Amino acid sequence: MKSWIDRNIEENISLSQLSNYSGYSPYYLSKKFHELEGISLKEYILISKIQHSAIQLNETNDRIIDIALSHGYSSQEAFTRAFMKVYGITPWSYRKLQKPSPTAEKCRLLHSVGFTKPIGGMDMKIYVKQMYDWNYYAFFAEDVDEKYWDYFKENLWWQIGNSFMKSYDNVKDFEYCAENFTRYGEIAIKQQLKILTTPWEKALDLFIPEIKKLGVDWFIHGSVAMSLWGIDVAPKDVNIIIPNYSDFDKVRNHFYKLAIRPIERCENWLMSGLGEIFMEAVIGIAFHNKELEPYDMSKLGKIAYKGTEVYVSSLEMLRQDNMNYNRLERVKAVEEKIRQNTAL
Repeated sequence: MKSWIDRNIEENISLSQLSNYSGYSPYYLSKKFHELEGISLKEYILISKIQHSAIQLNETNDRIIDIALSHGYSSQEAFTRAFMKVYGITPWSYRKLQKPSPTAEKCRLLHSVGFTKPIGGMDMKIYVKQMYDWNYYAFFAEDVDEKYWDYFKENLWWQIGNSFMKSYDNVKDFEYCAENFTRYGEIAIKQQLKILTTPWEKALDLFIPEIKKLGVDWFIHGSVAMSLWGIDVAPKDVNIIIPNYSDFDKVRNHFYKLAIRPIERCENWLMSGLGEIFMEAVIGIAFHNKELEPYDMSKLGKIAYKGTEVYVSSLEMLRQDNMNYNRLERVKAVEEKIRQNTAL
């Protein structure tokens, strides 16, 4: 039975197919398989599909979406959710772990750096460690209070007991990330957990003059965009979108010394580049896929902010984004703002 499943793993295997192959009724087959293997047929097929896809991620350069579709998933998002159930990380992260980036190098790091301070009632140790055998580095958070686990899981940290780690390629200039994470990691995580209020306006005040120096298109997304539209939310960070991927090098070269998470290319994923800097608060920087270039900025909103006009995601974009993440309260708040603006 298992060998038949393995041979046909790229097909949409159904219980009726397995029943026909084995000659047993679907009920008896499911019951007997669980008794013998200790897991359900559905779980076994899921794990087998994901293990097979992991081999393709490691041994080929096929696009993640193509691997997802070849294994019966309707979208990359559905594949990512299933992959994380088995491996605990995204397909993109798994591929990076198996295939270090061409830019990976041994950079100038201490073996580990960090500190121990109370965070949310516990002594959470935060530090950075270079993993020489893998040519990788990782952020570590040890002794994390269980009530904060969801934050680390949602941000794709690996869980080891009550500790978490997040690994990256040992990329050029990572020493700045190590220094910044060691210096600001406690503040950043407290803001992300909403133990501390995030001074998003101060962060924006520092960021705007810097991004203006580059002459690139950019806009504000997420909860800060909602706040600028006058919606009552409490941002925990600032989200910036660079809509034209051709501006990647210009933006990265300007901000990499402020990075708390490296600004890296990640083609063939949901975005083509991602990273985070710290300027009083975490500022996430994401780059649109190059297929969208040149980006039509007229589809965005434009809002006056402290004497300057800034582009922000339109209300419809924010509504759709919050729907995708099932943030129903925020969807209602955005829809109410749309109704108010329509009535004016």
